[in-house]
Amino acid sequence: MEAREFKQRFMPHYKLLYRVAYYLTGNAQDAEDLLQDMYLRLWQKREDLPDEAMKEAYLVAMMKNLFVDQRRHKRIDASEDIEAHASPPDERSLDEQIDSRDEVQQVEGLIWQLSERDAKIIQMHLMEDRSYEEIESDTGLSQGNIRIIVMRAKKKLKQQFQNITKTWTN
Repeated sequence: MEAREFKQRFMPHYKLLYRVAYYLTGNAQDAEDLLQDMYLRLWQKREDLPDEAMKEAYLVAMMKNLFVDQRRHKRIDASEDIEAHASPPDERSLDEQIDSRDEVQQVEGLIWQLSERDAKIIQMHLMEDRSYEEIESDTGLSQGNIRIIVMRAKKKLKQQFQNITKTWTN
């Protein structure tokens, strides 16, 4: 397979794969690195790829598997670092990590308590990091409408989260 044919087959999926990588990694730099690694693997195996490799489902599954492999590898590296230092973790940082995860789960739960339309828009905007233009093309709503929905939903989420944290501290 020539480079031109490779680009024609796989580059149209770039935006989708970037969104999946961003969703998996949580930040732009790691998402770009993951996507670059995936395209490198596709290029290296270009002659042996099955016909279904051009389908989005196959590419998304490949992205997820690559992400899991990289996390597993990083975990192994991290455990070697921990063993090398042989010092107990700071209890406060562990508590903070647990609290942070709980907060994220609470906010995700609050998002799904919004109306279906608002939850979908907030998810696209905050979690998938999509622009107002992309959301407009997917939903058919105007950008002004989307901005208002996002602003009101953020305000509502903040208020509900503050109410939850008050009950935690009382």
